[in-house]
Amino acid sequence: MDKGTLRQELAGSRAIIASLREQIKLLSDELTTVKGQNEALQQTFTSYACENDLLKRRLFGTKSEHTNTSEFQLILQGLLPEDEKLRKQFEKELAPGNTPEGGDKPKPDPERKPRPKPTGRRNLALSNLPRITVNIENAELAKQGRVINWDESYELMRLRGGFRVLVKRTAVYETQVAGRKTVLAAVQPPRVFERSMSHVSVYAWLACQKFALGVPHYRLEQHLAGAFVSIDRGTMSRYMEDLGGTLGATIVEAMLKDARANCHVLSTDATGAAIQPIPSGDGRHQACKKGHFFTIVADREHVLYHYTESHTSNAVADLFKGFTGLLQADASSVYDVLERRVLDSDETNLKLVGCWAHCRRYFFEASICRYPGALDGLVRIREMYTAESLYANASPRERHAFRATMLAPLMDDFFSWVKTARRGQRGRTKFTQALVYASNQEQELRRVLDDGRLPLDNTRSERALRRIVVGRKNWLFYGSDVHAESAASIFSIVASCRLHRLDPEQYLCDVLRALPHWPPERYIELAPSRWAHTRSRLDTGQLAHPLCEITVPQRE
Repeated sequence: MDKGTLRQELAGSRAIIASLREQIKLLSDELTTVKGQNEALQQTFTSYACENDLLKRRLFGTKSEHTNTSEFQLILQGLLPEDEKLRKQFEKELAPGNTPEGGDKPKPDPERKPRPKPTGRRNLALSNLPRITVNIENAELAKQGRVINWDESYELMRLRGGFRVLVKRTAVYETQVAGRKTVLAAVQPPRVFERSMSHVSVYAWLACQKFALGVPHYRLEQHLAGAFVSIDRGTMSRYMEDLGGTLGATIVEAMLKDARANCHVLSTDATGAAIQPIPSGDGRHQACKKGHFFTIVADREHVLYHYTESHTSNAVADLFKGFTGLLQADASSVYDVLERRVLDSDETNLKLVGCWAHCRRYFFEASICRYPGALDGLVRIREMYTAESLYANASPRERHAFRATMLAPLMDDFFSWVKTARRGQRGRTKFTQALVYASNQEQELRRVLDDGRLPLDNTRSERALRRIVVGRKNWLFYGSDVHAESAASIFSIVASCRLHRLDPEQYLCDVLRALPHWPPERYIELAPSRWAHTRSRLDTGQLAHPLCEITVPQRE
């Protein structure tokens, strides 16, 4: 073979080798792309598996992490066959075509009549309920003339033994004015709801039934029908709207101002609520819109609720305007504006405090999804709560000193572990979410070391929100934004009464009697936190009377 032919074959071989190398490179790039897609699919699959585990736990297991669930139990979950049996039974019951035992699906009754509409104002004079009679007289007119008649009017009243009819007999006098005979009637004592046919005791009873016990109005209507009392649910709703608006503009507003000005630690949280839409002109059905209830637990003074149409930074800024203490909340971005924005003339900002319960919740969900490192985080947070429980009954000053020596080292160790564990994690998983939350909230979470009055978590405001959640399950929606605002005011009074161990029904009966006589600048004296002292200065005989003037004591 000559040299020319050899060179040609060598050149051809080199071309083939170059082509093969190029094909290998293309295949390698394609393999890298496939690997990336495979990792993305694997991460998506893992995410869906985690969500499935969380949903299974919410269906078949405990609904929160504080029900005596230890890390050891989380490790053992899934090893027993009960979960699979429950899942199969649940799917069988929900399979298409299954019907409850004992018959077919119920069919609507075509002969069922709609609920009758109210026919007008009740005539309590015809009621068979027991009666309580009150004479309304005027001593000055009695000296000048004589009684020629008694005008009777009626109110529905609620006592501990049941409902009564309050008969108000107003004296009508024949007297002389400027030398001429005339007829004058005694003036009735001022009332909160002037034109109402119900005594304030009925308002108090309805408010406690719905907002303290969670009984919706349609059930109360059925209950009252059995007691031979006619109050339809529409009237109840109007009563509660008037009651909430009155309390919100007076006592609750004074409580909120006092919390902003004098309280040092506020705990807050928020939850959603459905609001009935305004009826459309064409009669089409519309979906409920979403509103938001904020709760504010102010030291040991007040429990407040506030309704807002939107969960935004502007709403939060308006709610906490003027407060310069410590605000404990979750890590929602709507609260960030409070540390950036100057809220008063002294240019002093409030400080945000983190919640260790929220931090623990992220690690708890990661543990349910079987991330081994999450259990380590749970153990470390549990050690903090164990150390905190050792001085739970100590004074704020002693608690601050104990935290500096016992809790601070545990926090330092926890955040060092978070930084180390975060370096070895990739992608967006439940575990990485927990690590990122702890890392981003480190400054806020450490602030519990600065003040002994601060609790480790924000669970007291979450417990306060349970009242809203119970209502959301029992009556589904609020009639309007105005109804929601009124409900927030009544919730505030009921929750604050529970905080100070007052009977909310008795409190409302007494306060609504005193409210028309009270000076507006002293409404804070009627708040549940001050009511025990204020009531001790009132005439008990006047409060026991169903309808009379209330003497306001001098300001201390």
